[in-house]
Amino acid sequence: MSTTPAQTNYDILILGAGLAGLQCGVILSRNGYKVLVLEKNNHIGGTLQSFDFKGIQFTTGLHYMGSLDEGQVLNRLFHYFNLLDGISFKRLDEHGFDVFNIGGKKFALPMGWNAYAAFLIDQFPEEESSVRRYVSAIESTVNEQEIFNLHEPVNYYHEKPSQSVNAWDFICSLTENPELRQVFSALNFVYAGDKNATPWYVHALINHYFISSSYRIVGSSSQIPERLKLEIEKTGGQVLTRQKVTKLLFDEDRLSGVLCEDGSTFFGEKMISNIHPIATMNLIENGRIRKSFRNRLEQKTDTLSAFAIYLKLEPGKFRYQNNNYNFYLQSDVWYASGYDTIRWPEHYFIHFPADEPDPKWVNHLSIVTHMSFEEVVEWEHLPSNARGADYKQFKREKADKLLKLVFLEFPELEYLITDYTTATPLTFRDYVGSPTGSMYGTLRDYRFPLASYVGVRTKIPNLYFTGQNLNLHGVMGVSMSALLTCAEFVNLPDLLNKINDQS
Repeated sequence: MSTTPAQTNYDILILGAGLAGLQCGVILSRNGYKVLVLEKNNHIGGTLQSFDFKGIQFTTGLHYMGSLDEGQVLNRLFHYFNLLDGISFKRLDEHGFDVFNIGGKKFALPMGWNAYAAFLIDQFPEEESSVRRYVSAIESTVNEQEIFNLHEPVNYYHEKPSQSVNAWDFICSLTENPELRQVFSALNFVYAGDKNATPWYVHALINHYFISSSYRIVGSSSQIPERLKLEIEKTGGQVLTRQKVTKLLFDEDRLSGVLCEDGSTFFGEKMISNIHPIATMNLIENGRIRKSFRNRLEQKTDTLSAFAIYLKLEPGKFRYQNNNYNFYLQSDVWYASGYDTIRWPEHYFIHFPADEPDPKWVNHLSIVTHMSFEEVVEWEHLPSNARGADYKQFKREKADKLLKLVFLEFPELEYLITDYTTATPLTFRDYVGSPTGSMYGTLRDYRFPLASYVGVRTKIPNLYFTGQNLNLHGVMGVSMSALLTCAEFVNLPDLLNKINDQS
């Protein structure tokens, strides 16, 4: 833990050391601002954190990332943040970076849009025109999202046509082939897509991001937040852990500082909240912010949370796979739309960690599936160490059910597991600060494109938002939110020029 400084006035206080908060800290401290980042947990990084289980480092949320080939968007961003210096990334199998078992039929998605189109046309030769229309629609949608191409937005808060189009409806309009519809939708898990709500632009950006190229980090995912912390400190900024903010302090109608759980106070001219908008509102006493604004944020729906099993395996017995494995019991990858507690589980995602550049074996695995917060609500107000025998039994039963499904495809695993631990929506809530443990932030709804959008600015003149709830989740979406937040403090065209020059 960093030492708590004597009372100091900062230019900018950043609440939450998730990816966006740390990226804002780097950008703003490099531009001469005196920055302090406050994190409630022992470790920084949000879902980039790793944790130790019996001598093995497990990743909590960062399983892979896209668009990291030389010159691609995330590559340029990582160059700017010095994340390619001393941190290794492993390129996944270009012939099948994600393998999908959809209702018993397997598809291995290749990287690169030419290869992707050729693969689908080979699988569905009678659907060539549908495939080409799909690829063209992805390209045009991505091109209209200027910031995701590292171009200055024409209008930051202007509704784009693709934001008011339902993703599933649009996919259905391209083809009547039920199997091709599911393959188009295959990457659904990484944004918890809802057939009734998810906009087309979310689908397009996520698919473009991963299909362009896909990588996983070599070693611990916590390398990324730790490097960003160093970058902040290089330019005089500070990052403090175990500083849980409990109240925002005011001087008339402007924020003046924060009060922390241990009684510490920190003062700043402006503040950026990298914590969930609802959690942010809970730090503001009634009467300080317009009730309609508070209500709008509190009424937002979060995407589904997750249940995860972290397996410790006998060394040298289970082969590394240079891809992710996605299993769907039913022939429908829109699992979040039809989530059913009785039939659970019907899906899982397996992450094969790369603890070295060219692994042959893995001694641990992460297996993740969706879970509703409602399944753990009876324990939501209890500390993690006081949830009792019923909670432990709940986790054991869920783990047994999920492993039973996994063993159908990987029967050898049953005899290689030496130990395991689990995470529920309560675990993810505690890690990421989302009230319902959502891994993907607030649900975007094509029916209410602007109402489901969280802007950078709030109704308090010196309070700003950043993070996955603004526009899009994941490394790419969160990074873009950091750029848009920092545009309130620095010249965005100049910043984008610096980032684009990194390649």
